[in-house]
This record gives sequence, structure tokens and C-alpha cells, in this order.
Amino acid sequence: MNYVLRDWQEAMSGWRFWLRFGILDINLKYRRTYLGPFWITLSFGLTAAGLAFVYSTLFNVNDDVYIAYLVTGLAVWMFVSGSIVEGTSSLMRHSALIRESNLPILSHAIRTVVGGAIVFLHNLVILIGVMIYARIEPTLETLYIIPGLLLVFMNAIWMTLFFGLICARYRDLPPFVSTITNLMFLVTPVFWYRDMLEGRALLADVNPFYHLIELVRAPVLGAAADPTTYIYVCIGTVVGWLMTYYVAVRFQVRLAFWI
Repeated sequence: MNYVLRDWQEAMSGWRFWLRFGILDINLKYRRTYLGPFWITLSFGLTAAGLAFVYSTLFNVNDDVYIAYLVTGLAVWMFVSGSIVEGTSSLMRHSALIRESNLPILSHAIRTVVGGAIVFLHNLVILIGVMIYARIEPTLETLYIIPGLLLVFMNAIWMTLFFGLICARYRDLPPFVSTITNLMFLVTPVFWYRDMLEGRALLADVNPFYHLIELVRAPVLGAAADPTTYIYVCIGTVVGWLMTYYVAVRFQVRLAFWI
């Protein structure tokens, strides 16, 4: 077993570190506030309400289910895109700890994802309220949200580590990655339906963000995601981790000199 695989194994066995420090990062961000982390829920709720009003008016959609569609898509998008953008600076942000300790590098990436996951779970409170408002009753297909969330988290981890390593090596990449991520937001069916593209639906079908969102959004709306989505995401997960492994083998040993 080479040092990268050993690093990953130690990171998974040392779950107390990234879980506790991920929670600590959120607590420190909202310390000395009355609502604490629930400001996340309030902020997301107000944002979702404003966007739902605007886009339902633009698209002339009066269906209450559309609100659940929009809120779910926005919550997953914010988590996935946040993992990428935060990932670009995650290792540099923890540079002192990386230089002064033998903690696995993957632990720092998972710590970042844990913080994003806490925000995401806070946002789910709003989503549950929207489901009640839209009168969406849970079905057996709703249980598909469990494997969907697991796949989303697995992809968020490799994205955070991958971009953390390459951005530590190439310092011009973080703003470029942020710009591309913002651009992807415009071409991802978060506020609008895939069918609105009509003959250009291929733009959504090849969009990995769309499939990651559908893993969670479809079960929330009472249906399982299309089998193609699961196949697409599973293949993307394997490819993503293989790319991350390749980058880690090349870059990780010299990481301390770059940060």
C-alpha cells in the first residue's frame, strides 16, 4: 500500500478529527450570535423564497411543487459548488496544521466537506417545510434520497481534495475555478426544467451537476432518479477518485513546500 492509500485509510479511521473540527469551524463562524448556525437556515430560507417568487413569475408557473423543485436544486447546488470553491483554498487555509503535524491530507478535505454538509443539513429544514407546503407526501421512492446523498458526499470529498491539491500547486487556478463554477450555475437546471431546453437537452444530460442534483431532487419530489443518472454519477465518482489519486501521488509529497 503506497503512502497515498495509507493516508486515505488513516483519514477514514481518524473520523473524530474531521467531524469535530468541521463542527468547530461552523461554531466559530457564528460565535457570539443569538441564532448561531440557524442564521444559515434563515438566510437560505429568505433567498429561496425570493428566488421562488421571481422565477415562478418569469416562467409563469403556479405549481407549488416547483418551489420544492427550486429549493432542492438550490440546496444541493450550494453544497456541491461550495465544496469546489472552498476546496480550492482548503489546504492553504490549514497550512500551519499541515506543516506541523502528520495528520492525513484527506482529513483536511473531509473537514471542509463536513462544514458544508452541516450548512446543507440546516437548509434541509427549509426543504421539509416546503414539502409540507407543497403537500408532497413521502413514498417508498423517497428513500432513494439516502444513496443519493451518499453519492453526493463522496463526490464532494474528491472534488475538495482534487482542487485543493492542484490549486495549492498553481495559485492562479482558484479564481478560474470559481468563475467556471459560476458559469456552470447558469447552464444547470436549478431554477428551470431540463425539458425547457427542448432540442438542446443534451446540455443538461452531460452536465454532472445536473445529475448530482437529481439524485436528491427526484426522491424529494416523490420519484426515483432516472437509472441513467445513477450510472452517470457512479462512473463519474470512480473517475473522479482515480483522478484525485493520480494528482495526490504527484503533488501530495511536496504539498508542505507549496503552502
